[in-house]
Amino acid sequence: MIRVIRDADIPVLASLFLSERQRTFHWVEPSLFLLNDFCEQTFGEQIWVAETAGSPCGFVSIWTQESFVHHLYVSTSCRGQGIGRALLEKGLADLNKPASLKVSSLNTAALDFYHHLGWIDTDDKGLCEITGPWQRMVLSG
Repeated sequence: MIRVIRDADIPVLASLFLSERQRTFHWVEPSLFLLNDFCEQTFGEQIWVAETAGSPCGFVSIWTQESFVHHLYVSTSCRGQGIGRALLEKGLADLNKPASLKVSSLNTAALDFYHHLGWIDTDDKGLCEITGPWQRMVLSG
């Protein structure tokens, strides 16, 4: 089930965000990721939550003014079930502009996932001081 975030979800999602970032960005010193990053980095964004068995297992946060997917995380134990795709579909359903996102160039699993869903690399690239080089992608079609 995909639904809008509730206040009660915040502690669970903050923990999920912390643990999945530490696992995903294995080349980064884990102490650079903090529990309060979730609230700081998603402030003002629209957040959709996926849940299984009544508990949050993933989320997408979108800066709606720019149709920008800021974060998409699914618990490792729930991957491969279509949850990431469902979160993106729900989050992007009512947006007007073409959607875009930035993904770490070192995160090959995420790059493969987005390419599989029809996202296309752009020439816009940069460097995050924590996670390294990134690639902007846009949703085709």
